[in-house]
Order: sequence, then structure tokens, then C-alpha cells
Amino acid sequence: MSVIVWAALAVGGSSPVVAVAPAVAAGLVVAALLHSRAPRSVLRTLRAEPLVKGDHPRLENLVEGLCTTHGFHQPSVHVVESSAINAASFGLRRPAAHLVVTTGALSSLNRLEIEAVVARQLCAIRRGVTFPTVLASVSRLPGAAPVTAGLAARVSGFDTVSEIDVQAARLTSFPPALASALRGAAEGPGLNTSRAAAHLWMVAPQRDASAVRERSSTLQRIDVLSEI
Repeated sequence: MSVIVWAALAVGGSSPVVAVAPAVAAGLVVAALLHSRAPRSVLRTLRAEPLVKGDHPRLENLVEGLCTTHGFHQPSVHVVESSAINAASFGLRRPAAHLVVTTGALSSLNRLEIEAVVARQLCAIRRGVTFPTVLASVSRLPGAAPVTAGLAARVSGFDTVSEIDVQAARLTSFPPALASALRGAAEGPGLNTSRAAAHLWMVAPQRDASAVRERSSTLQRIDVLSEI
């Protein structure tokens, strides 16, 4: 954005040197707006709806129980209508983070598996989701995808996601539950969602050429859990 403003001022007759200050200022304003609005932007991107109290009591109980027992800040819980088995977490601050679970996960997984999925996403929040959240928001901007793709790949790299898996499995003391949920996510229906937020999901949505690679990565994560 700063470059665009600088170029516009320069073309308009301003000295290139003089144009630097307003260009930088404009860039900072845009960056601040993107940062503050990132969670709302991600919610729209994921098409997540707030969990209606009483609709999924098992999910409500598991979130509350895990947060109380292990000292997590309780996130705002949302649901995405999809037959896919998946979950995501994001936010700018731990006390105001968001947890998203697909209806497919809620209907297909048993209690232990859902607990493992929730624990995993809570561990992701504790690890830090501010940068991934802002990255997902920025990725929605026209022309931003080629620039942010490499950063997203690092955020959702194998070492990072596998480490979060292991933390969650040790927290629940039952690694097979998370392994089973991951297998269900890899082998079940795909998740139709924006590429901009793919790195926020427990298992990145499988699309075309990335499907085989993503499934292979998920199977590796399952192997790691089997060794705990």
C-alpha cells in the first residue's frame, strides 16, 4: 500500500523524496486497520457462525472442561457447516481467541476424538495465533496471495503442526484419539474454504495437486503420535 501511495504522489507531481512520508503513513494506517479487523475478516472467510448455546452441549462441556482443568483462556466458539472433519483457531489475543469446529467433526467423531481436536486447537492458541490470523486477513487482499503463500507454508509447516499435535496428545493422555481424528480429516470429505485461511485449520484443506501432499503430511503426523 505504501508503494502504491508513493507512486501515485510521484506521478501527480510530488517529489519522490517528499512522497515517502505520506506513503509510509498510509501504509501504517492500513496495517493497523488490517490488524484490528483481522479476526472479523477471518470469521467471514471461514463462514463461521457463533455456537448457539444448547445446540452442541458436548462441545460446550469439553471446551469448558479443558480450559478449567488446564488453565486455557476460554475462546469464543464457532461452528462451520461442512461434512468435513476439521477445526481451526485464531485471534489477536489469547483471552479473546476463537475456536472453530466443523459440523462434520461434531457428528462423526466420538467424545474422546472431539476432546482431542479441541485440546489441539487450544494448544495452538496458547502457542500463538496472532501472526497466522493477520496473515489470513492480509492474504484476502488482491494480489497478496503470491507474497503471503511462503509465509503461510512456514506457519503450517510439518514441524510446527506436529509439535502442537504432540502437546495436545500429552495433555489428554490419549494420543490415539487425536490420531483417529486426523485420519478422519484426511480420508473424509474435503473442506470448501478460502485458500487465504488454509493455514489456520487442523488439517489444511485438500485442493487439486496439494491433496496427495497434504494427506501424506497428515499420515506422517499420525505416525508421530503413534510413537508417543
